[in-house]
Amino acid sequence: MGIAGALSAGCAFAVSLSPRGLGQALIYPYYTVNNHQDTLLSVINTGDTGKALKVRFLEGYNGRPALDFLVFLAPYDTWVAAVSAVDPADPASGAKLVTNDTSCIDGANKEKPFVTYGFDGQSPSFPADDGPQDIARVREGSFEIIALGDVVRGSVTERIISPSGYVGSDDYAPPDCKRLNTHAALADLLPPNNALMGSAMIVNAGDGIFYSYNASALAGFTDRALTPPEDTLAQANSNASTLDGAVATVYTNDGTPLAIDYADGIDAVSAVFMADTVYNEFLTASSMGANTDWVVTFPTKAFYVDKRLYPASPISPFFLTFTNGAAPVKALLNQYDREIQSPSLGGCELASPGCSPDPYSRLNYQVNVISFLTAPPAGTPSGVLGSRLVLNAEPFRTEGWMQVDLASGGGGHVLFTGQLSDGNSIGLLGLPVTGFMAYDVINTQAQPGKLSNYSGTFAHRSSTTCIGNIGPCL
Repeated sequence: MGIAGALSAGCAFAVSLSPRGLGQALIYPYYTVNNHQDTLLSVINTGDTGKALKVRFLEGYNGRPALDFLVFLAPYDTWVAAVSAVDPADPASGAKLVTNDTSCIDGANKEKPFVTYGFDGQSPSFPADDGPQDIARVREGSFEIIALGDVVRGSVTERIISPSGYVGSDDYAPPDCKRLNTHAALADLLPPNNALMGSAMIVNAGDGIFYSYNASALAGFTDRALTPPEDTLAQANSNASTLDGAVATVYTNDGTPLAIDYADGIDAVSAVFMADTVYNEFLTASSMGANTDWVVTFPTKAFYVDKRLYPASPISPFFLTFTNGAAPVKALLNQYDREIQSPSLGGCELASPGCSPDPYSRLNYQVNVISFLTAPPAGTPSGVLGSRLVLNAEPFRTEGWMQVDLASGGGGHVLFTGQLSDGNSIGLLGLPVTGFMAYDVINTQAQPGKLSNYSGTFAHRSSTTCIGNIGPCL
């Protein structure tokens, strides 16, 4: 019996993906400022207590931090921001976060430039890695928002971060954030509840196109308040863990919740994202002006492959460390058209010129974008999002679907370290992954003066299997 997906109804203090979209941590698989695009984001506190949040942007090569800061949300509060290019006309420029939201953030500056010290060796906390060292590296990646804790009701901190009352018929006076003492606020937090939800949009205003998606919500991420530097995905924890780590809750294919104990919190987070196969569609018909990109993000990859930052961590379920700007993952890309026809493995006929006899494709980065372009020159960015973190899967038909096998490459990807409640071990096949498909359609036959561009996004579907000697893994 296999584990079908990783959705959970949400157990208290057990890491799970929440089908209701509410959690203590949010994973956003992609941001970009390429192609004259901006990324708009929001996070909402649906609860009746204030929250302290860590917001962290991660560049796409190796998941190194590109910007992080704190946000304090009042009860029922929303925080919004935009990520834009520093110079939209210069593809070598960096990125910046801009917000006009009145929610309290650490530092009074409402414009925060992304930085390179997370990977260029200028900070003693982050030894340089083998990726590019220039600021253009931060132009695309992923980001996460983690609830560090709930603000005590009626406390000074809650009063400071909350609007102070009406100043007119419809408007509230904004919080007096200048009075916020960050250190005092972080020292007086309670364990957070599952009340966060979030979303993002990638907007190309010039073309009139945007791609929207919901963040993945991790329910039960922590049973204690977190304070920096214990504010990353590795700090997942559970009272229920007998291994002093965290318990991941996943679902078997008959709908039964399965609790798996891990000694390391990051393995529990990986477990709820594990997939042996990812599925989605593609559309590239030139008659419709159509194009497709897939975002394929491994949200926990850096904790396994970045040995300069995490030298003692096991590398499984990955195989290759981040070296020379990449940590390749071998994957089989199997395409099918709408009439069940399929080319050879790897997306090309093995007898055709230029087709490698190796059927595996390489997903080199923490954030990857699969494009569907026909014979693009080397170095061509992806067709929809303009990504430079690109792997091209040349389409053999103009529409169809594709499955990405993440389990078999490199001899078999398995997260081995889980333990069931009876002490038996369990392994999950594949890799921790999330993402979505984005397509656009450009109507070139529209009447003069009419803009007829369309876009859509669809989350990836996935399946997961387990190996073991009892229960669901027989």
